[in-house]
Amino acid sequence: MTKRPHLGDLILQKYEGILHTGFEHLERFELIDQLEKPVLDFIFTGTKKKILEVYEFLSGYPYAFTIRTKKGFDLWSLPDRGVRNAYVFISRFPKIIQFIQKYEYEIPADLWGVIFGYPLPEVHQFTYDWDTWNENQKRRERKN
Repeated sequence: MTKRPHLGDLILQKYEGILHTGFEHLERFELIDQLEKPVLDFIFTGTKKKILEVYEFLSGYPYAFTIRTKKGFDLWSLPDRGVRNAYVFISRFPKIIQFIQKYEYEIPADLWGVIFGYPLPEVHQFTYDWDTWNENQKRRERKN
């Protein structure tokens, strides 16, 4: 039996030299189809030409995605010179990508955990300020 490569394998084969993060996600990219990880992300470095090349490459697959640089989401207005980091989010759900584009800087840590598909016990650790909660519990015990 032959195993058809998934998008994560193809990205790693083609762009591994410019990637900074996301290796684990890309190696396990098939999880995007199993709903364990509704959004996958990675960061790479490149010129405007390389960023647009990655954009065109990802456009050939049936996933919603967005690429952002420090200058925003309009990749075509980037200066031709200079190297910059590009942040990529890929999902089977276009509405999640639209949500990330609109609210990326307002999304709290626990919601990022849900979006990235971390196990709920791990996400739960980011939901509360445990030190404050523990301090309040101690105060209640002292009063009783």
